[in-house]
Amino acid sequence: MKSIKELSVYRLPSTAKSEVGSRKSEDRFKNGFTLVEIIVVMAIVAIVGLIMVVIFTNTLRGSNKAQILSVIKQNGQAVLENMDKTVRSADHLVCPALDGNSSNTAVVVKNGAYIRYRISKMSEYAAGRVPPACQKNGCILQDSPTKDIDPGTGQLETDSAFILRVCNSTSLMSSANILTDTNSQTGVAVPGGFFTLSKQAGFKAAVTVEFELQPGADALSVVASQIDSVSFQTTIELR
Repeated sequence: MKSIKELSVYRLPSTAKSEVGSRKSEDRFKNGFTLVEIIVVMAIVAIVGLIMVVIFTNTLRGSNKAQILSVIKQNGQAVLENMDKTVRSADHLVCPALDGNSSNTAVVVKNGAYIRYRISKMSEYAAGRVPPACQKNGCILQDSPTKDIDPGTGQLETDSAFILRVCNSTSLMSSANILTDTNSQTGVAVPGGFFTLSKQAGFKAAVTVEFELQPGADALSVVASQIDSVSFQTTIELR
């Protein structure tokens, strides 16, 4: 019969230890992930997802901002080029007058024909006076006004009456050509602008054109709020 001391020193064979460790490992995988492990993984996925959303949003905003600014600059430059070409080659300027006052309307005569420009602000839309497309954004207009029949005499209105009418800042231009993009989402809005006639001693009279453009009235507010109004200005010397 074996002694107590001999029994205490009996050890399992190495193969038996390996089988026990293997079973413990298998039991762990069968039990799945712990709650802590799942929470950690979910937190990592959420953080990575948030970073990706921020990167995508910033990229999208930057792209939209660049596109809106490009549209604003294209519209502004196109208007200035149109006015510069017409006014510079005109025979004479009818209005604004050389009195130091500015006006939203300018009229020139070229080869016997009248050409009129008007800067219609987005806040001053009046139904019937300008095209309906200008209601939200405002717009910059161009037309070629002609004399009307005077209902009192049945004759064409006089030169003075005609000039007074077409130079009036509220005269009708409902069928005029629109020079700016009036799309309320992708176009440009016109918050203001004016024409001023000036003349310095020894120099010819010159017309200064100033106006501002900004994102359309219904442009994405998150992007539009980051864009200030862009000012356009040129001074055109008369012949």
